[in-house]
Amino acid sequence: MREAPASPRTESSGAEISIEIDGRRFHLHTEGSSRSIEVEVATGERIALQRWGFGAHLRALDAHARMEGAGLDFDAEGFALDVLRDSGVAESCFTELAPLALWWALCGLHEPSVGVLPEGWWQVGEVRARLRPWTFAERTQVLEESLVVLADGARELNLERYLRGMLDASVVERVPAAPLESLDGATTAALLEAVVRVNADSASPEDRLLESSGEQARVLAEVTLKLCRALGWTPAQVWATPAAEVDRLLTMLKLTEPPAPPPRQAPASRALRLSDFPDAVVIQVEDD
Repeated sequence: MREAPASPRTESSGAEISIEIDGRRFHLHTEGSSRSIEVEVATGERIALQRWGFGAHLRALDAHARMEGAGLDFDAEGFALDVLRDSGVAESCFTELAPLALWWALCGLHEPSVGVLPEGWWQVGEVRARLRPWTFAERTQVLEESLVVLADGARELNLERYLRGMLDASVVERVPAAPLESLDGATTAALLEAVVRVNADSASPEDRLLESSGEQARVLAEVTLKLCRALGWTPAQVWATPAAEVDRLLTMLKLTEPPAPPPRQAPASRALRLSDFPDAVVIQVEDD
């Protein structure tokens, strides 16, 4: 979800900040607030970028992010122009300020977090959040509720509705406990990134092996499902178990499995009789 400009570099002096984005330098004035900034444009004029909020961020993602095959296509330029329009910036400044608008919406003035947080907690922009993965049932329900039926009968994903549902399911607690709608865009972007990471935790070596669909994938799937059925475990629990322990479990399962029934014996062969051919025509030849 996050497509920030490449490697922005900042230099600050009080309320003035100089930032370089994609080789272009911008001079900003913050007036001690992270909610709005002013930027000097080529004409010498100062242009204000107002606070970019949670709702605007999700709506812009819905408008400018599209599924393309197995990936996500993000129209960064279109997103940046929405940010500028939201602040009432004149179109004549769009090209000059588009990189800064994207940075403002996705990164902003938030400093990187320091220190170690308790397990399950994330520092995301201006808040700390405790996150959990959503369940399969929750994801299925949110996905179904996010599909919109078009005039031609096709169904299209409403990304804003989907992301709101994912956040509702995965964000357990926030400090400060302010409504999501009160978050700024940069915090929203960081929160979405963290929630997606928590819910897309499928990059383990075992997952990649299963995706290969080869012989090794088949063996792994068979062993995993066998232990899951026998022990009530999840695949992740099986894969995290030491190999020697898995070997012991498989040996014990094999020893306690009921013996396979003996193969059925084929009936013994015998010479064919006339009764085996009920439709046969019998011709009897006798001597005169």
